[in-house]
Amino acid sequence: MPTHLFVYGVLREGLGDWPFLAGLGPGRAATTPGAIFAIPDPAGWYPALVPGEGAVTGALRACGQVDLAAVDAFEGPDYARRAVPVLVEGQTIMADAYIWVAPLPPGAARIDHGDFARWLAETGRSPLSSR
Repeated sequence: MPTHLFVYGVLREGLGDWPFLAGLGPGRAATTPGAIFAIPDPAGWYPALVPGEGAVTGALRACGQVDLAAVDAFEGPDYARRAVPVLVEGQTIMADAYIWVAPLPPGAARIDHGDFARWLAETGRSPLSSR
């Protein structure tokens, strides 16, 4: 059972109201190795974290009493929850994150600076609001 979850997209605080995250601890700024892509959807944009060069910005949150099976179901078959190294407050710890495992769809945009929330603000695009 994981004790921490690294969130980097619509599950970050301030990017959506997801009832299945009730009980998740407050986030601490963190990064993990990889590349991030913005995926278009009629309901808004969402990110895909893939292994690779670069750093992805997000937050490390304590899992608390969260039912991760509900989060797994929300993320769907294009993601797999895996342990990744996360740099937080100068320390590296292992935490679960949702890694994109499907082919990237047409229209996927690489976010070179690695921060989905910043990309949304810069582009004026809206995050996924429901699925």
